[in-house]
Amino acid sequence: MGDNSSGGLNRLAVEQIWPVRWGQRRRLEFIEFRLLWEGRVNRSDLINFFGISVPQASLDFAKYRELAPANAVYDGTQKAYLAGADFSPVLVSNSADAYLNRVRAVETRNLELSSTFIGWQPPLGVVSGPSRMMEASILRSMLQAIRERKILKIEYQSMSATAAGMRAISPHALGFDGFRWHARAFCHQHSDFRDFVLARILKIVLEDASGIDPAADMDWNQHVETVIVPGADLSASQRRVIELDYGMEHGRLVLRVREALLFYFLRHLGLLYGADDAPPTDQIALANRAELMPFFRKHGIGPGQAG
Repeated sequence: MGDNSSGGLNRLAVEQIWPVRWGQRRRLEFIEFRLLWEGRVNRSDLINFFGISVPQASLDFAKYRELAPANAVYDGTQKAYLAGADFSPVLVSNSADAYLNRVRAVETRNLELSSTFIGWQPPLGVVSGPSRMMEASILRSMLQAIRERKILKIEYQSMSATAAGMRAISPHALGFDGFRWHARAFCHQHSDFRDFVLARILKIVLEDASGIDPAADMDWNQHVETVIVPGADLSASQRRVIELDYGMEHGRLVLRVREALLFYFLRHLGLLYGADDAPPTDQIALANRAELMPFFRKHGIGPGQAG
């Protein structure tokens, strides 16, 4: 459900109340989630969501108040528990991003509302690109091949070829480039590790065990550091809001990226241009572009590749 950060509560005090059964822990997390993001929760919410009895719901609220006394204040007028003025979560994540990802997943129908703890959600509009379609059977076979270290024979339509062709690959991981899902795999035809767009696999057959070691995929296993900073043409006030928006510290954000995903990462952030190009006037910039030039040359990320 989230991390178990105890916030301002003494960690020992939390441990003294545990262990509780998994089912009760989920109900306590539900209470805290509703208090955190909706400001209130009552027994009916708990009873209706989990299908428990009134006495059990009362016990759960008592246990939660034992755990975090300042978090839940009973309001007789509303007949509900309200978030206390000094509320500090002890069971669920306090991440705004985690909450918004749930709301977005519900809005885009990638997650059922009943599978989340969300009760009320704000009116929401989501800008979504076209979905990249793929057969579930292809994904299942891909997962099995990764899990069992098998070779796959695939019919694949590469954009560099006019017609689909057969390939033998040994996949070891999945990757997401911000738009599409890929399989990271050793291509037995070209004798190197490559990315294969899942939606471009037309047919798939599970073959024998693969002798390819995923550790040999150095581009996948090696990480590079990227340093993101506010754009050079921004005012001091604009720079400050960009620093807050991206969670920068001392005016910079350092992100580790798999070398194999560096191209996609730069494209996703609109930072895909070469050293000889004039950097675009934008909100963010790549501060260590010169240090990354060897990786740019290695992976064909060169001048003229505007994002």
